[in-house]
Amino acid sequence: MYLENDKYIVNIAVDTTYTVDSADNKSYDLVFNPANMKHNDYSKTLCIEVVFHEQAKTMALIGGLYCYDSDCAVLEEDILTVLQNNMITQINLSTDSLVQYKVLDTIGCNFGIYQKSNYYIIYGEIEIVRLNRKFDKVWAFSGADIFVSQNGEYPFAMVDDKIKLNDWNGTYYEIDLNGNLIMMR
Repeated sequence: MYLENDKYIVNIAVDTTYTVDSADNKSYDLVFNPANMKHNDYSKTLCIEVVFHEQAKTMALIGGLYCYDSDCAVLEEDILTVLQNNMITQINLSTDSLVQYKVLDTIGCNFGIYQKSNYYIIYGEIEIVRLNRKFDKVWAFSGADIFVSQNGEYPFAMVDDKIKLNDWNGTYYEIDLNGNLIMMR
């Protein structure tokens, strides 16, 4: 995943070779393990490369196994917010510090995080969730089946003030940004 603002360029990819507590890992400038995962835990590590004023640093962010490196982060000023399935972490890129971390109370896998003005929308397998800035759940919306498409329709899209969804059964939903169902067919 590639993100950029007026200060930073950020690239995020899965480090498929990283093992917690191994001496053979790639060298990182910083390693964040907010859940204190151990060697035998089912984990996945994201490699976060940050360029700031032509200086680069790399960070490892260790999280749950079922996370993805596309649509997994948002960049606001100095703050990088990263979703790793049900774990959400904020890192201050100017101070190289962990701002906040939370394990979300959601059902199923989470695929992506999207920022709106003062909140986040989480695209999950079973739920669409709105979080406030403290990562508290404001609302959740579920359909009749998982929000994964088998007919080629894109399962999740945010368009203006609506979220458009397609589920496994081919049911189409539109909800507003307050989690209210507008249309279903």
